[in-house]
Amino acid sequence: MRLIFVLLTAVIFPFFASAQTVKYTHKPFSYDECSVEYSVSKVDTTYYILAIVRSDKMRFLNNPIMKIRTFKDQVLTLYGDVFNDYSEIARYNTIGDVAYPVTEIISSAQFKVSPEQFELIKSGVSKIRLSMIPVNHERIFKSDKIGKKLYQFYLDAKSMDDDF
Repeated sequence: MRLIFVLLTAVIFPFFASAQTVKYTHKPFSYDECSVEYSVSKVDTTYYILAIVRSDKMRFLNNPIMKIRTFKDQVLTLYGDVFNDYSEIARYNTIGDVAYPVTEIISSAQFKVSPEQFELIKSGVSKIRLSMIPVNHERIFKSDKIGKKLYQFYLDAKSMDDDF
């Protein structure tokens, strides 16, 4: 019975966990693949965009910066704080009879955003840059992948106070 519960939890939980996040995978020409996930949170009256980057090498700087260019060619500069930075073993690779661990770095930061900035983001995000080491993460979008979703997450967080 316990095994069935664990299996159901493992299958169903990811659907609920990813309900309020937008995620993409990016592999630049000369660098390792990374996965970036964004969500919105509200603390008191302040809104934040949370960014979680999973990579083999990249970490947020101590005082990270997120630059966003909208499809209306407006540029936003958001300043953030790192709140989580750790490594875990993602898998084991083998060469012959020797197995060695491949680590994955999970680096998280939060960026303060005003309601006026969310209004600009709703037109769509055409480019995003995160200040990281050893290289910045930068992604260009031909069509909006994250802007409208982040704006909807903002509206959802905003309405949570009204729906109490």
